[in-house]
Amino acid sequence: MSQENVEQLRAAIETFLAGTSESAREETLSRMAEGWDAEIELDASETPVTPLDLSGVYRGRDAVKRFWREWLAAWETIQFEYDLVDAGDRVVMLFDLRARGRSTGIDVPFGKVAWVFTYRGGLLIHQKFYMGQSEALEAVGPEE
Repeated sequence: MSQENVEQLRAAIETFLAGTSESAREETLSRMAEGWDAEIELDASETPVTPLDLSGVYRGRDAVKRFWREWLAAWETIQFEYDLVDAGDRVVMLFDLRARGRSTGIDVPFGKVAWVFTYRGGLLIHQKFYMGQSEALEAVGPEE
């Protein structure tokens, strides 16, 4: 199932990259939410200060969609390259994130950060943001 999780996440990322415009945002979020468990949890407690204070833990599809809706609305542009690491029922997304504030026009280089996505039964049940890639890799444990 782990390779299927990687491919599911890759498809979600590509959907995201194709639909980050304001007009496509809601449809993109709805398409992505189709792969989420009803009780999904998003842990953004380590998210750095952004134009909005969105750090915290979000539970349920509506709350997670609200997080992404508000986070995306804060940025004029979002750019990143990414690699996915298969970790069994988890997938680590390592990426170098850059964004430009919508209201400020200021470029914000977040740097090399990571998300860890946990799957069960083909659905995303948990995702956690890490400010450092090494912390995310440590969280999933040593490679087999």
